[in-house]
Amino acid sequence: MILNLKKIWDISKIALLVIIIFGSIGFVEKQYGKRICIAINVNIDNQFENYFINESDIIDLITESGEKRIVGELFNDLNLKEIENGLNSTKFIQNAEVFKDVQGNLNISINQSRPIARLMSHKMSDRYISNIGEVLPMSKRYTARVTLIDGAYADNPTLYNLNETEMGQQIMELLNFLEQDKFWKAQISQMHIDKKGNINMSTQVSKQIVEFGKPIDIEEKFRKLKIFYKDILPTKGWNSYNRVSLKFKNQIVCE
Repeated sequence: MILNLKKIWDISKIALLVIIIFGSIGFVEKQYGKRICIAINVNIDNQFENYFINESDIIDLITESGEKRIVGELFNDLNLKEIENGLNSTKFIQNAEVFKDVQGNLNISINQSRPIARLMSHKMSDRYISNIGEVLPMSKRYTARVTLIDGAYADNPTLYNLNETEMGQQIMELLNFLEQDKFWKAQISQMHIDKKGNINMSTQVSKQIVEFGKPIDIEEKFRKLKIFYKDILPTKGWNSYNRVSLKFKNQIVCE
């Protein structure tokens, strides 16, 4: 009986502690909500040297160009999730986090979208392709030095996210391969992609057009291209061929 009473007492103490903790949290949250927002702190991650947006742009977005008051408002009257969702719907922003601190600051942490290719079209304005496949508008503030893409694929006005189609996913696989290989990323300057997804490449090191074909067997095709540059051109001469085709399995066709 004494043992049971001890167990009941221990359980009661734990339950009381839990009530106190949650009560304290609730009290702190309530007091938090009564705080006034005294400032907006914006942190933009520029680790990839992207400068599509700055602090002023973020402030304009969340205040609707000054029409909506943030500083001076109670945190209870600010919907932080709504602010965060609004920022995350912005094309140049890949991820945004919005939170308040005990000092009364509204803190905004931004990761920008990173462009890895540029779509060049004669029918519409140029656009970027981001590292997650989204198609982004051009920026008046910043021009990224990335692989150029032209041709019928770049002319597609309904292209919004490459991951929505099998062809787009294959092109993204190729672009990601280039991003991860410093040598080829530096060498492939431009890609012409037709409506069927066939690719011709221009390189920095020679005048030859590289017929890559569809973006499949990517590593094998670049292995063949390296053989062409390392073993064939030094022997035959760098201006001996106008075209090299990697489209055929286990073959390098030069003309």
